[in-house]
Amino acid sequence: MKKYIKILLIAILAVGSTACSDWLTLAPEDGVTREEFWQTKEHVNSAVIGCYSALLNGPVEKMFLWGELRADMVDNGLMIRSDFSQVIDGEISASNPIVDWGSFYSVINNCNTVLKFAPDVQKKDGTFSDKMLKEYEAEALTLRAMMYFYLVRSFKDVPLVLNASVTDDQNYSIAKTPGTEILDSLVRDLKIASANAPLSYGGNNAKNKSRITAYTAKTLLADIYLWQEKYAECNALCQEVIGSGKYSMIYVDKSPLPITVGGVNVDTVTVPNESDAEKMFIQSYVEGASVESIFEIPFTTQKQNTFYGILSPSYTYLKSKDEVVEGGIFPDTRWTGAGRAATDIRGADCSYKVGVIWKYVGTNRSSATRLSTNYTAPWIVYKYADVLLMKAEALNQLGLQASGEAAQTYYREAAATMDIVRSARNAVKTNEYDYSAPEISGITLEKSILAERAREFAFEGKRWYDVLRYAKRNNYGGTNLQYLTELAISSASPDKQASLQAKYRDPKHNSHYWPIYDTEIETNKELKQNEFYAK
Repeated sequence: MKKYIKILLIAILAVGSTACSDWLTLAPEDGVTREEFWQTKEHVNSAVIGCYSALLNGPVEKMFLWGELRADMVDNGLMIRSDFSQVIDGEISASNPIVDWGSFYSVINNCNTVLKFAPDVQKKDGTFSDKMLKEYEAEALTLRAMMYFYLVRSFKDVPLVLNASVTDDQNYSIAKTPGTEILDSLVRDLKIASANAPLSYGGNNAKNKSRITAYTAKTLLADIYLWQEKYAECNALCQEVIGSGKYSMIYVDKSPLPITVGGVNVDTVTVPNESDAEKMFIQSYVEGASVESIFEIPFTTQKQNTFYGILSPSYTYLKSKDEVVEGGIFPDTRWTGAGRAATDIRGADCSYKVGVIWKYVGTNRSSATRLSTNYTAPWIVYKYADVLLMKAEALNQLGLQASGEAAQTYYREAAATMDIVRSARNAVKTNEYDYSAPEISGITLEKSILAERAREFAFEGKRWYDVLRYAKRNNYGGTNLQYLTELAISSASPDKQASLQAKYRDPKHNSHYWPIYDTEIETNKELKQNEFYAK
């Protein structure tokens, strides 16, 4: 963890303005002391914006890399980066800068600073209401919880720092706190945040998507409940977000395409309207702030995302693993007739093109690529499909814990909830999604939901965490570990697959998490290396 010996503060040049663009071009005011800064509610607002600004300086790139490099959908590109390649092959070491968590703790410290100093501003600014203070605190609590949730899922046990680093006489050597205890503390914080955060920021759609709302806090809390295997709580929160009516899937018109064999109609598939599919791509991955978005981190031409140096055709350090994505994640086209194809609109020309991760590279679904100065795709943290598929997963797990007709009721609702996403994306119908049988298999449905998440969140930093969540369920009960060992077959190179599977089978399962960066171990004498890597 970095030493924050002095915090000059987070005084933002654009004081008083809170549109999403305002926290994309932020700069501290040099020479302003803490005593001069924390005087007005505008100062608190600026400090909160500074918490968002810190997300741009490292966390977004790590959110992508931590969620994808260890999974099975990305591969080395035309150019090789050893830090990427080592992780892809399962050869992870504490010296690899990929595991540096410093930028997450920078955001955490900014949030801690707001929570420490904002209450005192009320004594100096009579216009700073209790409601306003609670809303700002809710934003800080939610952003801090988001950072810790990434850290716990990635490292398991990490230092829990809840005090701002503001002086040089503080103790910066802090031992790890068990991840389970950290998650419990996040649950408490997010219950407060979801009660106090704004429901919306009025008619400012961009701000509603790029600043924390009560529904962001609820969605994050539902995600934590899913990780904790608290399925009833997860389902209830998801239903609250769904019931708000504030979010929906982007509509894509579809037309029927009869399938005839020997002049006899044997089936009918649907063909998506290409202009609607184009609209979905542009609204979600180019413009941002779509009706589906719950919380996203926006970028502009003045503050671009980091993907040009990683994913652009000019560099291509990482590309889509086409043999996995085309051969397994997205089923083959079911039928093509009269020049029209029944395709899942999230596949080719949306998530990927051959050898390219297209979501962050394309300007549309055609062959147009972004200029180097136009890498402005937002980083989508949560969208409506997250809520629907979390609900489907929670319902399915509740069904697996039940029996008889009660279980089937859960399964049917889970399948129907998942099908809202599938229908919107024109997902290709296959036998595994045929729920017309008298009884639904909960295990089959479990696997189907994981496959659907792979399609919906392709290259959005969720794949590794999804598979790990499935594997660790019920304390790695039954055959759950197979979710990881099967992932190893499709993620690592052939000569590394056996060793990676052996690591994943380690009975203590410590290899499922990152090592602590060696610089942190050297700096913080209270830190102990994760056991698997200490060997």
